[in-house]
Amino acid sequence: MKILKHVSSVLLIALFIALAFGSLFEDKDKEKEYKPEDDGSIRISADNLYKEYSDNPVAADEKFKGKTLKVTGNISLINQEKDGRILIMYDTKAINGYIFCYFDETESKKIAKLKPGDYRTIKGRCTGMLVGVTLEDCEVY
Repeated sequence: MKILKHVSSVLLIALFIALAFGSLFEDKDKEKEYKPEDDGSIRISADNLYKEYSDNPVAADEKFKGKTLKVTGNISLINQEKDGRILIMYDTKAINGYIFCYFDETESKKIAKLKPGDYRTIKGRCTGMLVGVTLEDCEVY
């Protein structure tokens, strides 16, 4: 009986410690108020931007639509579109969670040096979410 009581106490302490340490590693950025940097842009990860939009697109539009963002993440695709624009796509942790970044041809020399898998920051104007979150007028930052 003493052994069972001792095991129960150890398990309760272990549970408490796990919960306490787990809260230390939560994604604090998801509740962060995104404040503009000196140049007026808002810095955010690709994962957090997509999460903001998938959680509540109306609230995300209030925070980000029409604003200049600096989005950082792993590039998953680089493509030349039929209209001449260049598309860089970030993949996120979400299933089918994409950030589409559109560039004009003036950025082609910088983009030619990039490859899928590169971790980069892209600066662009957020136009909201359709299939994925879209940034226009982008530049490699």
